[in-house]
Amino acid sequence: MNTRPPKILITDDERNIRLMLRTALEAEGYAILEAGDGREALETIERASPDLVLLDLNMPVLDGMGVLERLRTTSDGARRGPKVVVLTAYGSIPAAVKATRLGAVDFIEKPVTPDELRETVKGVLAEAGKEPPRPPTERELAGGYEAVLARVRAALRADDLATAETLLMHLTDLAPGRGAAYFNLLGVLYEVQRNWRLANRFYTKALREDRKYAPAEQNVRRVYELETLGRTEQGPALGDERTPSALERFLRQIHRQYPAAQDRGKEHS
Repeated sequence: MNTRPPKILITDDERNIRLMLRTALEAEGYAILEAGDGREALETIERASPDLVLLDLNMPVLDGMGVLERLRTTSDGARRGPKVVVLTAYGSIPAAVKATRLGAVDFIEKPVTPDELRETVKGVLAEAGKEPPRPPTERELAGGYEAVLARVRAALRADDLATAETLLMHLTDLAPGRGAAYFNLLGVLYEVQRNWRLANRFYTKALREDRKYAPAEQNVRRVYELETLGRTEQGPALGDERTPSALERFLRQIHRQYPAAQDRGKEHS
């Protein structure tokens, strides 16, 4: 039985940041490797095969995007390499989304607390790997930002998560400014994928963009109810709910998506 600790490669050009990340993760028993730039990271990945890479996006020699580009595919087009979590400056969500398109599985905004770091690393290591979203077609991106948002909502309602993810990952190309509606929909996408960590992160980001954005407020409350009580009376709010039937469909969907949460709810009854 293989009981070796997961190997994590910390890639950042700032020595103090590497030290802080190393200290937080070694306390949890992880085996830590370090690299000071993207080229060194690729050499370490080839030599040591880490399970996870924490990757700063802004580095000399070869930046984080360059590393992701080189890791993205093999000659047969298959995804290769370890899971990657990117480290971004506060507010650099567009860069994090672009990194996701290149294969990153999560992101952390600097400055990061030790608890947030450990929670993210633990969650990512426990999750199954996934392929990056496919490129969108010209037709899917036609009509501008609001038209694509409408297609995202339609895809979520149809349980077409692949299309919803593809469109959301490319919306930053149409509107660099983004907004609360965009981040809220990212939260819904990750929630129905049962990634509560990222769902909460994007719902919170939506409220930072607009503290009075009601759909994000509702979604934050609902996820809290699911996590603590195991049940909720509300479905995900996409920002365009007009009829009771839409809400009823969402309510049915959320109960399908969270059987484990429902079981926890029975324990609290």
